Amino acid sequence: MLNIIYEQMHHFINKKMTYRILILLTAILLFSGCSDSRKDKRLIHIADLVSESPKAALACLDNINYNNLSDADRHYYDFLKIKATDKAYIKHTSDSTILRVIDYYSNHDKDNLYAETLYYGARTYGDMGDSPTALQYFYKALDNIGEETSNLDLKANILSQTGRLLTELRLYEDAIPYIEKAIEIGEYYKDTLNMVYDIQLLGGTYLRDKKYVLAEHYFNKAIELSSNLPMSFNAKSRMYLAEIKYETGQSDSALSLIRGTPDSVTSNARNSALAAASEIYLEQELLDSAYMYACKLLNSQDPTNKGTSYQILLSPKLRNYIPLDTIYQYISDYRGLLETYHDSNKAQLLINQQSFYNYQRHVIERHKIEAHNLILTWWIYGISTVCLIFAVIILYYKNKTKKTLIELHVAIENASILNDRLNTISLNQAIIDSNSNNTNNNQQEDTQYNDIFKASLLTLKAEKELREKLRKELLDLYSKNTTAKISNIIYESKAYGKLQELIKQKQILFYEDPLWDELECVVLKSSPKFKDNLQLLTQSRLTSIDLHTALLVKCHIQPSQMSTLLSRSKGAIVSRRESLCLKIFGEQLGTKVIDGIIRLL
Repeated sequence: MLNIIYEQMHHFINKKMTYRILILLTAILLFSGCSDSRKDKRLIHIADLVSESPKAALACLDNINYNNLSDADRHYYDFLKIKATDKAYIKHTSDSTILRVIDYYSNHDKDNLYAETLYYGARTYGDMGDSPTALQYFYKALDNIGEETSNLDLKANILSQTGRLLTELRLYEDAIPYIEKAIEIGEYYKDTLNMVYDIQLLGGTYLRDKKYVLAEHYFNKAIELSSNLPMSFNAKSRMYLAEIKYETGQSDSALSLIRGTPDSVTSNARNSALAAASEIYLEQELLDSAYMYACKLLNSQDPTNKGTSYQILLSPKLRNYIPLDTIYQYISDYRGLLETYHDSNKAQLLINQQSFYNYQRHVIERHKIEAHNLILTWWIYGISTVCLIFAVIILYYKNKTKKTLIELHVAIENASILNDRLNTISLNQAIIDSNSNNTNNNQQEDTQYNDIFKASLLTLKAEKELREKLRKELLDLYSKNTTAKISNIIYESKAYGKLQELIKQKQILFYEDPLWDELECVVLKSSPKFKDNLQLLTQSRLTSIDLHTALLVKCHIQPSQMSTLLSRSKGAIVSRRESLCLKIFGEQLGTKVIDGIIRLL
């Protein structure tokens, strides 16, 4: 790496400067290599214990006085606790500790722990339901892991977990190469246990992609390899094979595979097979067996399998087997399951699969290119870029036409008019609510209610027309390259100064921080109708997260700065702006467009 840096620098600076920089880099490396060289012996012992007995490791960590440790040992302590928690299958609920650990080891990676911390960052976000951020950390971990054979075990885990997550997101073709690479590493190590797991994962990916021939091939291969492993491994593959047989119309073969499976197998594979068995027995009118398997399936954590259980239990053929009050309870539970499943899938899959993942891949590729050209970019665009930016800004505002300024003023005035009409709507709605509570009093009140209701409908129609008019005017202004610079009121405010200080210090602006209220007051002082206009454009669907995002955009805070301030990935920041754009315009127009629109308000 140093040789590459040297070659690039040599093209742009003289030899004297090159030697000075190389000496400085060497000194930094020597200093970092000598610092924090010692570890607490207790932590070294616990590190050896984590993989074998993670719960015992957690107990040992709890017996150590955290405050008495050095700074380096505290970070190592945090790392071991996160690792042990993950190994013990305890769900991660917060990213605060892992982010601190990642930040530390990004600058103190003498023990080659940085890639591993990124891996556990991905595991943390996976547990928290943030799949796009988890993917980003998996990719970054792969980019930072060395090629040494000592790292192959970790690399295999990262590849396997990346493939698993992509499969869960239904990105099957993307998942397969990662799983295949993990299997190759397992073959190199002759690690039968992990090979069986990864081959089952690959078979499951093909199964979910409805490529049954390939899926059956890999599950049979897993069965061959697991002959000397615990019965649960073999049984898991048999359960998946049973599902394949059922899906391909081989009901008898499916039942043959399911019968005799140990009860200890409680995986998703078993639940899927139980679902298949229940449906087969119901089709064959073997109602006792259908009822038995469907009842077992009720304990499944998978919504699809649990839904299958309710469908079978609520079928007309099984009515004589179930008391009436139990049927009513099943109906209620099934309805709740469907509502939850629908809401979560609609939000999560749409955002994750269509927006975040594509963006994350783009960001990763772009970062790779930027990393290769970092030195070149620094010397080419240094001072000249700054001068060019100032020149462009001066020329732009010097040549800005009076017509554009008038159009901007008209748009803002229209927003003010719209806000006044919204106030009228709110007043009418209050009258409607008041009258609706007394509709049974007399005919005169009913007539009044109807008149007001009609008036409100007309007002709502007018509001819609004015909203569309404002959207059009804002888009027209933006299309004419109309931009709004940061207001002097905002720029000179104490709140903006505090915000810049947080950015400079790379500190987090928490959700409940009073600074949000200060920022809102300053922005409203600069643009009194800012919040009202957002409420109008979003049809009163503006959330606190939306408002915070809009405030930062109005203050001309860059996405990378937002990411640091909010302790969120760049992908998450993009998602927030895209979500706001969708609420305002009903479609995705790009983050650059919505940023420009917000600054025009």
